[in-house]
Amino acid sequence: MNIRRTLAAGTAAGLMLVTVPSAAQADDVTRSGSFTLAAGRTIDGDLTVRNGTVTIRGTVEGNLRQVGTGSVVIAATGEVDGNVEETGAGTVQVHGDVDGNVKESSTGLVHVYRGGSVDGNVEELHDGAVYVAGTVDGNVKESGRGHLFLYGTARVDGNVYERDNGNLYVYRGAKVDGDISEGGAGSRVRR
Repeated sequence: MNIRRTLAAGTAAGLMLVTVPSAAQADDVTRSGSFTLAAGRTIDGDLTVRNGTVTIRGTVEGNLRQVGTGSVVIAATGEVDGNVEETGAGTVQVHGDVDGNVKESSTGLVHVYRGGSVDGNVEELHDGAVYVAGTVDGNVKESGRGHLFLYGTARVDGNVYERDNGNLYVYRGAKVDGDISEGGAGSRVRR
């Protein structure tokens, strides 16, 4: 008798667990072609856009990844709670907020505009360039043949590295709490 009750209770509990949806479940989104997330809209999960420009005016509560031809634009009203990665020849433009890292791993550019903020690191791995006029709480690294520019309104809490043939331009007024180093064949230029 106890065995039947135990089995019945276990079966009922298992059915309840299967039929009750998880409140923490994210809704990852994948799109092909250009995509705009409107202001006031939220994606609760990761967003991947293939072969198109993605413009964020709302909030992505996960990572944002652009694959292939196209760019990433985080508008002034836009927010990404995770990392941003662009793997094609496009640019990453940050006018709003990114709570994670920004990584460009092809020939594109990274721009952190005045008013733009990245809470993690900014990294360009190929032939593109990095332009910082806003705030970066982590490190900034350009490791390809492109140049790295720190404009007078730039604020970097971490280190700044330029590691290949490109130059490192530091404009008067730029603030860097960490080290600044040019470790490649390029030059460090003060403006």
